[in-house]
Amino acid sequence: MPEIVLHIITELQLGGAQQNTLYTLEHLENSFRGFLVAGYGGELYNEAKSSKNYKFRVCPFLIRRINPVFDFLTFFWLFFYILPLKVAVVHTHSSKAGILGRWAAKLAGARSIIHTFHGFGFTPLQRALVRRIFIMAEKLTARVTDLLLTVAYANITKALSVGIGKPEKYRVVRSGIDPEKFEKTRKIDTIRQELNLKESDLLVGNISCFKPQKGLFDYLEVCSRLSKEIPDCYFLMAGDGMLRRSIERKIKEYGLSNRIFLLGWRRDIETIMAGIDVMVHTAYFEGLPRVFLEACASGVPVVATKVDGAIDVIKEGKNGYMAPAGNTRRLFEFALKVLKNKELRDRMSLNAKKQFKDEYDIRTMSKNLNKIYNEIIQRDNNE
Repeated sequence: MPEIVLHIITELQLGGAQQNTLYTLEHLENSFRGFLVAGYGGELYNEAKSSKNYKFRVCPFLIRRINPVFDFLTFFWLFFYILPLKVAVVHTHSSKAGILGRWAAKLAGARSIIHTFHGFGFTPLQRALVRRIFIMAEKLTARVTDLLLTVAYANITKALSVGIGKPEKYRVVRSGIDPEKFEKTRKIDTIRQELNLKESDLLVGNISCFKPQKGLFDYLEVCSRLSKEIPDCYFLMAGDGMLRRSIERKIKEYGLSNRIFLLGWRRDIETIMAGIDVMVHTAYFEGLPRVFLEACASGVPVVATKVDGAIDVIKEGKNGYMAPAGNTRRLFEFALKVLKNKELRDRMSLNAKKQFKDEYDIRTMSKNLNKIYNEIIQRDNNE
């Protein structure tokens, strides 16, 4: 009988953690039977619902925001769902699902528990008390977790610095992409045709969900400064979310309505990458953004904030530049430098392609996760 591998994630929005979780479930070895639990809705909901390769269940109480009543109900829903399944591995993702799912799995008798930190629930934007509560919850939950995975080495350093888990529990498994898809489309620039831009126009891109952590008002400030320096420079934002209306208002305040294109959610990121000259990423905190890997595979220079996994991919002066989070002046200066120097852009483009490694390939990610599941099940069987 195939061993059951159950993934639990809070929401199925269009993000790297969610896309990689679905890919993992679609490519489990035949010795495993995949199950997925998530909250209702999200751009990837229908994709999960229609899959024939794993069983998808919605937990109706699992939502992103803290809600004591719903969180209590989520815990018991997960407990009673896991209890009869005889699960070999419970693999959780995201902060809310990670904490509630791991404790439910432990008490329901799951044989092994794994968690992936794609980022952390405690952030610089939180009040000190809230941040301490999240850290304490992660520290306690790490005790009932057999293996802690991260997408970047910087994530391990951060987690250990606040006392989450022990070093021997950690392993890095990169959040992968399909590089061939970006390789095939990098010379096919259809996004400029879509936006009615001339071949000589410069195009700056940002690909993010519209959440506070992404620092998108910093991005708009950088765009405003660049627009004053380079008349033929245009900007795009691919994504959507809670800050949409605030972003639209800020664009009007800056007088950039005719210079910035809001594309909404897009699944054809390779098409967008093929047309932009530099990607500007302004997040305040991250795990390892897939857009960095997508930029590398597409040969797009990156100007980004120096947060967590950025240092694993961006090599200063080679394929991009990094500035401290929130430092819009430095982000602007770096972006201006790249945009005004075509020779530098071309050199960074070549370096970016060379920077892409096999460990960032989504097939490598899948292979590594299947290997981990086999190892941990074999260990349990031998005990």
